[in-house]
Amino acid sequence: MEEGISMRLKYIIISIVFICLFTQSIPFVQANTTASNLYTFERYVQEQRYPQAMQTLEQIDENMINTVRKIQPSRVNFVEILITNNLNHLLDENITGSEKLKMAQQLVVMYDALITTDAPLWHRWKNDLEKNIETILNEKTIDDQQSEKIIYRWDVISPVLSMYLPEEEYSELESIFTNFRLKTTEEQHSELQSVFNQMSLINLETIQNNQLQSYSEWLLVIVIGFIFLTLSYVGWVRYKAETKVNHTN
Repeated sequence: MEEGISMRLKYIIISIVFICLFTQSIPFVQANTTASNLYTFERYVQEQRYPQAMQTLEQIDENMINTVRKIQPSRVNFVEILITNNLNHLLDENITGSEKLKMAQQLVVMYDALITTDAPLWHRWKNDLEKNIETILNEKTIDDQQSEKIIYRWDVISPVLSMYLPEEEYSELESIFTNFRLKTTEEQHSELQSVFNQMSLINLETIQNNQLQSYSEWLLVIVIGFIFLTLSYVGWVRYKAETKVNHTN
């Protein structure tokens, strides 16, 4: 009888571990599927096919929110804000095409940063921003077109930074870009050098890996909890069985 209980215990534990691991993988599979549709949404916005973009986003917005809630629950409100911004402004004729595209790209970049450990899109935009800044620092001149590129790229990546950076550090960067156009050329160069130094130190992949480790630790606690409860239950069953045998004897 004890051998039978032991075999059942092993089966239960293996089943629990498998279910937990399978459950963990589901959000990431769903996230990749949704991300593919999100790229379609961005393409529609870029092509100024706003009704189609609206329809596509409405079809995936709940999946996006649910996926982020499973992977990074503390970040759900950031995604909800960007989704709402897009839905509220896509069909607004007073909003420029450039602004609509920027809002779409903010959403795509943020979602990618939340569902992947290396955040490739965010790092691509960050690298482009750093290249723009480096070019200006080397040329010692800043024209309006260069300024617009810098501010545009900052606007795309900044929602992600607002999630991860300490509030004081983010506010400092945000203030520099917000007031960038109002500065003299000399002031712009000085602040861009400071921004360049700060941006080069930001590694979102490290932050994401730390969060993934925390998620794995949380999953491990759940598995251990299930195993503990199972052992307790099996022990109770064994005790009842032995008590019944003793009463019979």
